[in-house]
Amino acid sequence: MTNIVLRNDYEYTPSVGVTGTLVMRRYRTYMPQLGGTFAFDGVILPKIPRPKPLSPLAGQVTIQGLLKAGVKAPASAFKDFSHYPVGGTDPAMAWIGATSGSLKSAVAGSYSRPYALFTGPVDYPVSGGGYAWKRAAYTAVGFKFASMSANKHQILDAVQFEPLPLGSTGPRLYQNAREIQAIIKPTRLNYSANPNFESGITGALAINSATVAADSFCWKGTGSCKITAPATGTTDGGYNFQITGIIPGRRYTMSARVAVAQYCGDVYAWTGTAYSTMTQRTTFRTSAPDPNNPQWRTVWVTFDAKVAGVWMGFSVSRSTMTAGQPSIFWTDGILVEEGSAVRDYFDGSMGADYLWETSGTANLTRSYYYENRVERSYLIRTLLDENTPLGITAAIPQYAVLPTQ
Repeated sequence: MTNIVLRNDYEYTPSVGVTGTLVMRRYRTYMPQLGGTFAFDGVILPKIPRPKPLSPLAGQVTIQGLLKAGVKAPASAFKDFSHYPVGGTDPAMAWIGATSGSLKSAVAGSYSRPYALFTGPVDYPVSGGGYAWKRAAYTAVGFKFASMSANKHQILDAVQFEPLPLGSTGPRLYQNAREIQAIIKPTRLNYSANPNFESGITGALAINSATVAADSFCWKGTGSCKITAPATGTTDGGYNFQITGIIPGRRYTMSARVAVAQYCGDVYAWTGTAYSTMTQRTTFRTSAPDPNNPQWRTVWVTFDAKVAGVWMGFSVSRSTMTAGQPSIFWTDGILVEEGSAVRDYFDGSMGADYLWETSGTANLTRSYYYENRVERSYLIRTLLDENTPLGITAAIPQYAVLPTQ
């Protein structure tokens, strides 16, 4: 009885006598191409156990006889195609748009990133049923190095050809070809770009004769937004701000902690009707005090988004103001997230499972919460490594990146 154990991805052509068990200790989602034959005497008795997550044993086959196998390299993933010479007539009739122009690295050994935008054509039908030219099916990129000095060289790297992102005027960050980019959706996402006013009142815009200012009287942390609606105002004074990146057609809830000064009228939350449809809302007087800080109450509004950027805010009802007195109130702890429920506030500074948006500024960008982020990030990386097909790579999973669906 002889046991043969394959513990890794070997490349070999064995020819050995076998009587026993062939055990595969490691498996992947792809299989190599086998050349040659499996020659054996006797019977094959497959025994496949019930699959288990990350199980080291994928199954076993009992054979007798002579085992012969050969492994071939995988076929090329793409085929070459023809192209037209530089300076020749472009058969695709492409229109060149904005370019970076001629670039030169400021420091020897550093890189610059030249780019060009172009619009590929569609079919151009003409009378008689023909076409002046057909749509572009293929394209190729080219670069010209000018003013090369004698005995010098240029290095070309990280070439990228991509559809222009909507609203962009230049290329995105480089991404390796045939690479899986995994964006990990958070457990919760706070869309407010200035949720706690710890870094001023950026984004808060006064409306209807009111004024806004940063203030140290706050629900949590060190700052809040103070709003003053004058006694002489004729409309509901307050302030507004814009939330971006939300998905049209979905329901969201915006809430905040609100405190009021003496003589202040009733404060309510709202969203712009041109951007959303409000489904339910509360006011300061109809809300219960915060049990841990009774001066503050949670005021909220639920809405269905019509567009990706929705204006919303807080105002004091003019009809409830005390005659001759200004209305002063404060807001803090703004939370905007998907769903109809009013949930506990969070931002990116509340621990290891909480992040501010990648490439953003702390306190001035969206916040992401990932339950058990440290433990689960290891499992996600393991799953990508074990299940990515041959010839494709998996980039490091991206956290705190705005999902688009």
